[in-house]
Amino acid sequence: MIKFFRKIRQNLLMENKTSKYFKYAIGEIILVVIGILIALQINNWNETRKNNTKRIDYQRSLINDINKDIASIDSALVYIEKSINEYTNYNKRLSNPNASYDTLIKIAKYEFLGYFNNIDAFHTATFQTLLSTGDIGLFDENTRTALIEINNQQQTTLIVTKEAIDQYLNALVSYKYLSNIPISTIKSGKIYDDFWNTVDKKELVKDFYLVTLRHNNINRTSKNIYLILRKKLIEILDNLKENNDKILPKNPKKPAQ
Repeated sequence: MIKFFRKIRQNLLMENKTSKYFKYAIGEIILVVIGILIALQINNWNETRKNNTKRIDYQRSLINDINKDIASIDSALVYIEKSINEYTNYNKRLSNPNASYDTLIKIAKYEFLGYFNNIDAFHTATFQTLLSTGDIGLFDENTRTALIEINNQQQTTLIVTKEAIDQYLNALVSYKYLSNIPISTIKSGKIYDDFWNTVDKKELVKDFYLVTLRHNNINRTSKNIYLILRKKLIEILDNLKENNDKILPKNPKKPAQ
C-alpha cells in the first residue's frame, strides 16, 4: 500500500502536476490522520472492554466476600440472641423475691458456660487488592466511597468487639466457678462436690455479677455494631448488583428436573 502511494506521488512529480500533487498529499495526510484516529478508537475500545471485564470480575469477587460476611454476621447474631435470652433468664430468676443462694449456685454450677461468639476477621482480600493495584479506580466515585466506608466500619467493628471481649476475659481470669464446661478437668466426684459445698456465697455473688455483666456486654455491644455493619453491607451489595445485572441475575432459571 505504501509503495502504491509512493508511485502515485512520483508520477505526479514527473508529470510536473504540482497542484494535483499538493492536493493528493493533503488527501494522503487526511487518510493517515483518519487511520490513526481509527486505530486510537479501536485501542480505546479494547482498553474499555478489558477494564469492564476486570471490573465485572472484581464485582463478582466483592459480592462473594460481602455475602460471606453477611452469613458470618447472621450466624453470630443467632448465637448472641440466644445468649442474651439466657442472661435475661438468669436475671429474672435471681431477681425473684424467692431466689436464694441455691438458685445462684444452680445457675453457676450447671448452666453458665461462659462461651461467646465473635467474628475475628472479615473478607477484605478483594478490597485490599483493589487498593494495592489502583484498580479501585475502575469503579465510580460513589462505589469507591462506599467500599472505603465499609472497610473502615469493618475495622471499627473488630476493634469495638475486641475491647468488650478483653474486658470479659479480664473478669474471667479471677472467676473460679467455670467447672461445668466440657474442657474442665474436674466436673464430678468428691473434690467437685466439696468445692461447691464450701463455696463462699458472698464472693460468688460478686464474681458472678461481674463476669455475667461483662459477658452480656459482649453480646449487646456485638449485636449493635454487627447490625450496623450488616445494614451497610446490604446497601453496597445492592449497589454492586445494580451496577451489573450480569453478575447475579434477578430471576435465575430453575434447573430442569
